Amino acid sequence: MYLYGASGHAKVIIDILNALNIDVDGMFDDDESINQLMTIPVSHEWKGESPIVVSIGNNKTRKQIVERLVCDFGTVIHPSSIVSPTATIGTGSVVMQGAVVQSGAVVGKHCILNTGASVDHECVIEDYVHISPQATLCGNVHIGEGAWIGAAAVVIPGVKIGKWAVVGAGSVVVDDIPDGVVAYGNPCRIKSCEEQNQRYYPKRIAIYGAGGLGREVAGGIQRINSAGRGNWEFAGYYDDNKEVGTPVSHYGYVMGGMDDLNAVEEPLAIAIAVGDPMTRRLILQRITNKNIYFPNLIAPSFRVLDPLTFNIGQGNIIQDSCSVTCNVNVGDFNVLNGSNVLGHDVTLGDFNVLMPGVRLSGSVGVGDCNLFGVDSVVLQRIKVGNNVTLGAGSVLMTKPKDGFTYIGVPAKKFDYE
Repeated sequence: MYLYGASGHAKVIIDILNALNIDVDGMFDDDESINQLMTIPVSHEWKGESPIVVSIGNNKTRKQIVERLVCDFGTVIHPSSIVSPTATIGTGSVVMQGAVVQSGAVVGKHCILNTGASVDHECVIEDYVHISPQATLCGNVHIGEGAWIGAAAVVIPGVKIGKWAVVGAGSVVVDDIPDGVVAYGNPCRIKSCEEQNQRYYPKRIAIYGAGGLGREVAGGIQRINSAGRGNWEFAGYYDDNKEVGTPVSHYGYVMGGMDDLNAVEEPLAIAIAVGDPMTRRLILQRITNKNIYFPNLIAPSFRVLDPLTFNIGQGNIIQDSCSVTCNVNVGDFNVLNGSNVLGHDVTLGDFNVLMPGVRLSGSVGVGDCNLFGVDSVVLQRIKVGNNVTLGAGSVLMTKPKDGFTYIGVPAKKFDYE
């Protein structure tokens, strides 16, 4: 047996072949700096040797290599695994130590069933799928091509996982997952449609809100694509206040309203491009279509001082020249309109809108549905609750009361009467 790919994944396959008393006749890898793996010489020129197993854990890379090899492929099944005689394992696939494949299950070509993975009765796993260690697929689950199921994830009976989707480690999947998205949690929820999952075709995206912010977001999507940070196909706009067919600058047309959006039958990413915080929340509440998901749209110029301590939810829009430092947590469906700075240990809740030039100093905590005007500042350690409006150029030095507007330097509660 020959192996293509000389990394940690290959080491596990070598152990399986040893347990099966099958010799490794040769190894190949495109990385010319790798010359040996576990005493086995590694060649950098493949001359048609077979049978071969592509010993690479990354689904995309494995598919790319398989497609350029014209040869016979081997299948490797560890003797400690349990595979029902009525199950089918496709050519080029690897079943690792302790994995279980139950009655009637169908595993496609060039798949990986990793250590201790469990595939129950009548599951269908398409080609190039990776089921990570200790992941459990209950009965009648369908996994699309190239999907990656994280370690210890659980997929309940009858669920369908889309092509090239990624399910995070430890997730519990209770609903179908569309093609190409990243989803995680318990229960598992769609979080994003990241660049690494837009592998073979662009993802469709539309904007709810055909006003000025909607035009800015469309331009931002173009910049994301141009910078290689995404592969979005812009479909157009939804807006209940404009007629179908209304042009929105040169970006596209209004395709319909909320009823039309909720009738979409294919996966579609949506950016909510409405600047009023409460309206943003109401729009989200009206979207009931499970085919809709909400990626983060982040300008290529966005800067993060410490990515390891930065956390972000879903549906956020971050425009040009924004930056965060360390231990910053951003929730869901916020808008950072440009040149915003979030200092250390800032927490930003959901549905907040920061106009251009807003500064949140260190350890500021922000709740939900707040609006911060142009060039406004919140000083360190101030806690802002919910539904607060801070006027343009204002400096907030004390904790505000929920639901009021604050204006001035220092900012004081403003009475409209």
